[in-house]
Amino acid sequence: MLKLFARRGLELLVTLFLVSLVTFFFTSKLPGSEAAVICGSAGRACLRKEDAILYLNHPFFARYFHWLGNLLSGTLGYSAAPRQPISTILSSAYPVTLELVIYSQIIAILLAIPLAMWSAVRPNRLFDRISTAGTFATLALPVFIIGPLLRYFFSVQLTIFPGTASTLPSIASNPLQNLNVMFLPSLTLAIGSIAVYQRLLRADMIATLEQDFIVMARAKGLTTRRILFRHALRPSTFGVVTVGGLQIGSLIVGAIIAEQVFGLTGIGSDLVAAVTKNDLPTVQVITLVVAVVYIVLNLLIDLLYTVIDPRVRRARAT
Repeated sequence: MLKLFARRGLELLVTLFLVSLVTFFFTSKLPGSEAAVICGSAGRACLRKEDAILYLNHPFFARYFHWLGNLLSGTLGYSAAPRQPISTILSSAYPVTLELVIYSQIIAILLAIPLAMWSAVRPNRLFDRISTAGTFATLALPVFIIGPLLRYFFSVQLTIFPGTASTLPSIASNPLQNLNVMFLPSLTLAIGSIAVYQRLLRADMIATLEQDFIVMARAKGLTTRRILFRHALRPSTFGVVTVGGLQIGSLIVGAIIAEQVFGLTGIGSDLVAAVTKNDLPTVQVITLVVAVVYIVLNLLIDLLYTVIDPRVRRARAT
């Protein structure tokens, strides 16, 4: 097990280095100049000074390692407009995006599991057919369609949930108001995940319910509820966990759209603002942070397989 963690840790470091290199290469090819944003109309003397300070007049790898050093300094470098540590920008933005993704997945799991179980116990019945049609319908609707529709019905027409002008308190200071503001954006992200998780878990659970150990559990007289939750659910979650890791990227993209629709100030809104201002350093750091989160979470999910299925743990041990 220790060898597995060591090997995965080494792979993670190599992957992160390559991701940072690729991120810096492609973002540095974007039009515009950090020095031009900082200087504005100050003239060529300011441009030459900032080019020297920012290593913009150096070769590619010299600029890359200079950027990497600033990145690892703790400040994550400095934004171009306004000139401030990027860590300060992200410190107030990442909790919003993190809450949004976590809430959405909690909603998705709480709804997808019972829907999948009920469909698996009674396959091809009325409920299964209705849920199948519903999931296919929701899969056809992207976040930028679902978000405005939910906001229109629940915020504008019914006024059940607050609109875009509402402020988001921290979950520590006012948890109820925080959940009230975050519910619609989280539901917007969750709808697509519910459809995916429900379809995958339904198919895996139908296959699991035909296994010999389930037949044995039924022969012992165990209730259907106990069989589903105690014996069938855990081995059926393998595909859901895999797809959950792969969905992290789409969730982050969806969070960027949801933040714009519902007026939340998260990483997505900071990224859009940085692109609008031609703030290249902030764009680089946010892009790298999103890539690092995706890679790390997929590594953790890969290690989670050994907890879900003991057969994987024994296979890797040998």
